[in-house]
Amino acid sequence: MAICQTKVVHAQAVADNVTHLKLAVPEGCQWMTGQFARIAMPSTAEPQWRCYSIASKAGADTLDFFIARVKGGAVSPRLCNLKAGESILLDTEMNGMLIESRLQPGGRDLWLLSTGTGVAPFVAIVSDESIMNKYERVFLVHGVRNWNETQYLQHVLKLQPKLRVMASVTRDAGALIDVRIPDALESGLLEATAEAEITPQASRVMLCGNPAMVKAVRAAMRARGIVSPRNGEPGQLLAENFWL
Repeated sequence: MAICQTKVVHAQAVADNVTHLKLAVPEGCQWMTGQFARIAMPSTAEPQWRCYSIASKAGADTLDFFIARVKGGAVSPRLCNLKAGESILLDTEMNGMLIESRLQPGGRDLWLLSTGTGVAPFVAIVSDESIMNKYERVFLVHGVRNWNETQYLQHVLKLQPKLRVMASVTRDAGALIDVRIPDALESGLLEATAEAEITPQASRVMLCGNPAMVKAVRAAMRARGIVSPRNGEPGQLLAENFWL
């Protein structure tokens, strides 16, 4: 563990329950696109650490996070109340499963399926030219309850011809995908909306979000022959459970 203290460079509420934090990158701190980090509030007592996916690509000027405010939570409300210039603790030993180089080489399409603030590592991935250049098309799907929870993406994502962003909105009207991601996948609505098919040959898939979504989509992908790397064998799917 390599604990250091750094500063908040920028803090902004981007949805009713989500705050975008930008942290100064400590000297020598490195990470890989798609990893997560542990952060905590400075405290005289034992710090309460929480893991958050990094929403900025490797080598970026800031370490970015999307923090979901958990009602009654011990840590997230304090993180969401941070202001620029305030201090925060960071564990610079990063981890994570969503490292694109772990995927089987090849594939035309990259599918990034997320719920809530689990979209963070995919914000990093679509900003990383070294990853985007490998694929002809990239589909970013964001599952939320209300439009307010996904609209901030239009301000943090760079428009690119090969990037297609689709919202799965279950409680507000107007979304092309108006059911949960697993249901949209099962019914064919997801692929019909994207006008693309998910296959082992053409597709590589990453999942990040609540465990129910990850479990259901992983099972659906397995039925298609799309599996995670295992026992040294390459795979076409990577997943990270992200509760918030």
